[in-house]
Amino acid sequence: MKSIHYLKKALPAVLTGTLLLTSACSNDKPEGSTAAENTNNETPKSLKIIMIADPWVDVMKNFGAEYEKATGIKVQIDSYSYDQTHQKEVLLGTQKSDAADVIVLDSPWIGEFAEGQITEDLKARIEATPDLEWDDYIPSFRQVAEWKGQIVGVPFAPYYVMLHYRKDLFEKEGLQPPKTYDEMVAIAKRFTNNPNYPGMSGIAMNNAKGAPAGQAWFEYIFNVDKPFESNYPGSKDAYADMTPRIDSPESIKIVNMFKELLQYQPDGALNFAWDDRTQAFAQGKVAMMAAWSVVTPGLLDPSRSQVSDKFATALVPGVSGKDPVAPLGGWVMSINKYSKNKEAAWDFIKWANNKENHKKFVLQGGPPSRLSELNDNEIKQKFHWIDTLAQSAEKAYADCRPRIPESFQIIDTIGNAISQAVSGQMPVEQAMKKANDDVKKLLIQSGYTFK
Repeated sequence: MKSIHYLKKALPAVLTGTLLLTSACSNDKPEGSTAAENTNNETPKSLKIIMIADPWVDVMKNFGAEYEKATGIKVQIDSYSYDQTHQKEVLLGTQKSDAADVIVLDSPWIGEFAEGQITEDLKARIEATPDLEWDDYIPSFRQVAEWKGQIVGVPFAPYYVMLHYRKDLFEKEGLQPPKTYDEMVAIAKRFTNNPNYPGMSGIAMNNAKGAPAGQAWFEYIFNVDKPFESNYPGSKDAYADMTPRIDSPESIKIVNMFKELLQYQPDGALNFAWDDRTQAFAQGKVAMMAAWSVVTPGLLDPSRSQVSDKFATALVPGVSGKDPVAPLGGWVMSINKYSKNKEAAWDFIKWANNKENHKKFVLQGGPPSRLSELNDNEIKQKFHWIDTLAQSAEKAYADCRPRIPESFQIIDTIGNAISQAVSGQMPVEQAMKKANDDVKKLLIQSGYTFK
């Protein structure tokens, strides 16, 4: 069993603090909750939850207030940046601390927390809770919550990378959203330095060194190759053979494309991360971006977005003749193994995630996690991108970012190499060869198998 370790430069799956949702939850008294008791058979006075400070966090805090009205148990939600969330949750395990009861985990953390025995296995609880309707969860994201026979958490907030594009500009130019990388590059070039669109750039991407660029590579690589020998859609065991392919010819082509696309992005794009690309799109500075679906609801807010009525979504592009692989990320609700209020923690999780309450969450901008939500007419009428989300869910791959304890360091290493290559500090082939060697060394030290 691998030891838990905190890696300082974690991968932000989504931007934080951008385009926050401000809608409030319903004031109706919730159903389906009980006054849960702790391990000492005493009703706890409060529950403590750690989660990411993503756009839906205010909605979840209002849910906590509803739960308190129903049960008398105060719900304290502490939200942090991506790195801080991971650090604080890892410390619960290393310190065997009961400082939080419910912890919200990103998909690449699943293996780390399960193998580190920081989280409860929820399999028996879920099987004993038919009202949760486990089979209604989106299959690709339900798989994310599972690790080696355990169910690490309830998959309540999935994110998919979708192409966001200016439908008004595309219609004016007679363009369809790109289906291939070649088409994406051509369209980005067309809108950049175009006298018909002064100040417009073609695209915004994650280029900043470390996690931003590293994540971008994982968003693209599965459409042309695989990052590790046995890590690909349809693999029976994504981690059976961890021989890295970071310097493969296909990977080199992807990084060269990143380098070419830099010239079609706004000034300063070399340092762009998640919030930068979203802000560039929201401010009407770029014609398209591929971004996590968590930011999409905020783009509808005209007080924060200049493109609120001017954008549409599509599947991410790929290569000709193949269906694209849609990047998948997002969050699961787990129980801290060291909590003294496990029954109350589970009661809150199953209450917040029942079909009725989770639909309220979605209608206020939360990510849909259920198949029934993707087919719900009320949700589809409010959010025009739900069909794109449903298509993405069908084409998603649960292990599109490694769910192993070394995930952060791998992504950070690749991202640093890409930054050096795109900026011209190092030839692309040399940079990716170094990243491949460094990642292989890390995996050998961690005891992974190479065939």
